Amino acid sequence: MTISEAAPAAASPAPPATPSATADGGIDRLNAFDGLFLRAEHLSRIQDYARELALAVGAAGGPGVVEGYEVSVKDGTLRVGGGLAVSPEGRPLRSQRLVTLPLTGLTPGLDGFWWVEVAPDSRPYGDAPVQGSYCDDPCTGTGTTRHPYLAEGVRIQLVEGTERGLDNQLPASRRNFLASRIFGAERTEHSPWPYGTGRAHLPPSWTPPAASPGRPRTVRIAVLLRDPGRPDGWEVDMWTARRDRAAAPPQRYWQSRLGMRPWDAYAAQILQFQDQLAQVLGVAQPPAADLGPLLEQLALIGEEQFLKSHTKDQLGREVARLVTGIGEGALIRPAQAGPGPYTLQELGIAELPPAGYLPFAPEPEPSAAPAGIRALLGPQVDLRYCSCALADVAQAVQEAQHRDRIRLDEPVGVDILLPVDDREAPVGGWVAFVRRERRHCYDPG
Repeated sequence: MTISEAAPAAASPAPPATPSATADGGIDRLNAFDGLFLRAEHLSRIQDYARELALAVGAAGGPGVVEGYEVSVKDGTLRVGGGLAVSPEGRPLRSQRLVTLPLTGLTPGLDGFWWVEVAPDSRPYGDAPVQGSYCDDPCTGTGTTRHPYLAEGVRIQLVEGTERGLDNQLPASRRNFLASRIFGAERTEHSPWPYGTGRAHLPPSWTPPAASPGRPRTVRIAVLLRDPGRPDGWEVDMWTARRDRAAAPPQRYWQSRLGMRPWDAYAAQILQFQDQLAQVLGVAQPPAADLGPLLEQLALIGEEQFLKSHTKDQLGREVARLVTGIGEGALIRPAQAGPGPYTLQELGIAELPPAGYLPFAPEPEPSAAPAGIRALLGPQVDLRYCSCALADVAQAVQEAQHRDRIRLDEPVGVDILLPVDDREAPVGGWVAFVRRERRHCYDPG
């Protein structure tokens, strides 16, 4: 039998059907065909399709600030520079100009402060005649016009927040107190393990986070504190609120669940400390004394709310600070003149990130090097001094990413890292500090 005469092969049985199900994703596109009469609703559907795709891709990359959005206060006006951020829902929030917001009449509530946020906004513009509509193009011939374009931008807004105990702090300590509380809450935002009440046991479930169609639309870029002791009456702290775009949501979520600190949160803690330190140490000499700020502060002390929230000793120290000029700039902050005899706690910084950098002028004699650092950090911290290559300093700072913050009123182990070159000579006018690891190993045999 020839090949052409061979019997046909038996047909293989069809594979059994496997169960499946479908779900709409909310991303609908126009199914165009010849003869379709295009209307505005069809063009809107084309735009909506592209927009929803972009939002999904943006959300997958994670929220945060990409660049810009510097925040400051000048002459009672909040000033926010241009920038680019991505909201949790994935929308790009881009501003190409300086935005100003007057702060006149803004008064905080009890333990109150404000979040400075970037929110999406849009405005219609342009003029185009409406044609072919019996309702919008009457027989009179006058016709109507509409705005054919929509400019998408951002809106800078203030949202009030509260932190219990904030008003009990002296003015110089409020910023560090608020930053420490917000950083602490951020570390346990997704799950109490391993920091909550159930930390002795592993969680019974490791399910991924549920889908959240109603993701927030805003990005925080700063906190704003009322401070009558400052010439402009306000204190801005960007890094307590701002988180730069650094990781996709799954990475950040699981790092938090496993007791780790995401990189954007760690970098924000270091930058918040460096920014505040630069401000309290950045003025060479305090400005001349002015009775105006003194009277404002004394009036604040006399308010009933202040009297109720401070002890007699705190009131006494506050009055002495104002009268003698030991405290905050002019009569209010002469501590900005430099470290001198002041510790960081006296400058209003009672808690540090797990690692950071301090200004330091190397002494000719190596044995004299630790004195200034000890005076700045105070007597409670357990200091150890090390000389390191620049690369080893960077490695040590990176290794401290997941460690606890440093309280200056506790005997915490801290290493001071002096960067040196190949000849063991100091490099630059700074040192690094890192919280020492607490790892005690033993052989049970």
